[in-house]
Amino acid sequence: MNTRKYLAIILIFTFLYSCNSEIEIIDIIGDGDENEVVINCTNTDIIVTAEDNIVINHATNPIIWNGTYNENNVSINYTKPVSTDGETETFKFMFNKVDECLKIERAFKFYDGKEIDVSAVTEINVSEFLTKEWEIDEKFSGQITYKDPHDKQIYSRKFWLEFTEDDLETENTNYLFFDSCFSSKLPIDIDINKDGIIDYKVVSEKIRDIGNTPKYNQYTIKLISTFEEDNQILSPRKNQPPYSVIFEPPFTSENKRQYFNDVKNALDVFYEFDAPYQVHNYFLNNKLTYKDFLENNIDDYYIIKMRLNNKEYYGWIKLTFNANTCAIEILDTYLDENEGVHISVEN
Repeated sequence: MNTRKYLAIILIFTFLYSCNSEIEIIDIIGDGDENEVVINCTNTDIIVTAEDNIVINHATNPIIWNGTYNENNVSINYTKPVSTDGETETFKFMFNKVDECLKIERAFKFYDGKEIDVSAVTEINVSEFLTKEWEIDEKFSGQITYKDPHDKQIYSRKFWLEFTEDDLETENTNYLFFDSCFSSKLPIDIDINKDGIIDYKVVSEKIRDIGNTPKYNQYTIKLISTFEEDNQILSPRKNQPPYSVIFEPPFTSENKRQYFNDVKNALDVFYEFDAPYQVHNYFLNNKLTYKDFLENNIDDYYIIKMRLNNKEYYGWIKLTFNANTCAIEILDTYLDENEGVHISVEN
C-alpha cells in the first residue's frame, strides 16, 4: 500500500469516528446566517422529576425547594422548622452563571432563633453538584451533595425548580454596618450630679469571632459604671438570673440591689459578617437582649444608686434606643437629693 492510500484510509476513519462521537456541550441549530448556539449544561444521567421539588415529605406541610435568579446568579433554598417554638433552618445554595451554565459559588445555613435563641450563619461544604437541566431563568434541576456543619451528616438531595418573573431578585447591596450606625454616637458620657466627673457611660464592646465560618464582629451596646462600688446599677432582688437592669413604669428603687454576675445588661447585640455575607448583618430580635422592651414605645430607665461623701442616693437614667433607625440618646437623669430615699416612677 502506497503512502497516499494509507493516509487516505486514516483520514476516512478519523472522519467516521468524529461523526459518531457524542457532542454533549454545544449543538448548532437553525439555518442560513441565523444559527443559534444552544449550550447543553447537563452533566448527569440521573432521573430528576417534578416530585423532587419536595425536599422532605409531610402530609400537610411538606418542605419544598424555592429559588430566585438575577442577571449573574441563581440561588435555591429550603427552610425547615427545628422546634415548636418557631426556630427554623434555611439551607441556601448559590450559583454563578458562567458561559450560560451554572457553577456552585457557595452554600450556607441560616439558623433563625426567633424569640428564643441567637440566630447564626454557617457555611456549608458542597462535595458534588450535578446539573440535570438548566433552561436560563426558567428551569433548574439536578442533585447536590453537602455536609451539614452541625450534625456532620452528608446529605444528597435532588432538586427541581421552575422559575417565574416573580422569582427575579434584585441584589441587596444596602448593607447595615455598626460603625455607620453608632460610631459617631458612642460612647455617651453621663455626669449624674453635674460635678464634672463621669459617673456612667453607654458604650459598645467589640468581639472578633474567628471560630465561626463565616467570621464576624460582635458588637454589644450597654451601660457601664465608671466605678462600680460607688456608682451602682440596680436589678430586682430575685433567686434566678437573668437579673434585668432595664425598667419600665411603674417601678421603684425598693427591693433592688447591684449584681456583678448574670446581669442582663446588653441593650442589644449586632453581628457584622465578613464578605460576602453582609446581607445577614443584624441586630438580635430575641429575649437575650432588651429589644422587645425597647420597641414597645414605653419609657425605659436604669435605676442607679450613688455613694457621695459616704452617703447613698437613689436615681434613674432615662434613655431611648432603636437599632433599626440607629438611634440612641440619654433623655434625662435624676438623683434624689435626700440621702437614702427611694425613688419611684409612675405610668
